[in-house]
Amino acid sequence: MMKMSDCPLRGMDSASCVINNQTLIVQSSSKKLYMLNGAGTKIWELADGKHAIADIVVRLRRESRKPDIQIRSETQAFIEELVSRGVIVLLKQSLDVAA
Repeated sequence: MMKMSDCPLRGMDSASCVINNQTLIVQSSSKKLYMLNGAGTKIWELADGKHAIADIVVRLRRESRKPDIQIRSETQAFIEELVSRGVIVLLKQSLDVAA
C-alpha cells in the first residue's frame, strides 16, 4: 500500500527527455516508450527520491485550480500506475535523510 510519506524515485533503467513540456520516457528493460503531459512531467521531475508524495501534491496544488482531493487522487493513481509499470520505485524514506 502506497503512503503519502513514500518517496518516488525514477527507475534506473529509464531515460527521459522533455520536448514541448511533455516528457518522453524510454524504459530499456521493457523497450517501452511513455509520454507524459505537463502534470505528469512535473511528477516525473519530482520523482527524485527526495520528495514525498505529499510534497509532490503540495507542489501540484500551487499550479492547479483543481480541488485538493482531485489533485491528491490523480497524483496517487498516476504514481501507482508508474510503479506498476516499473518506471518508478517507492522509497520508504527520503534520500535526503542523513544516516
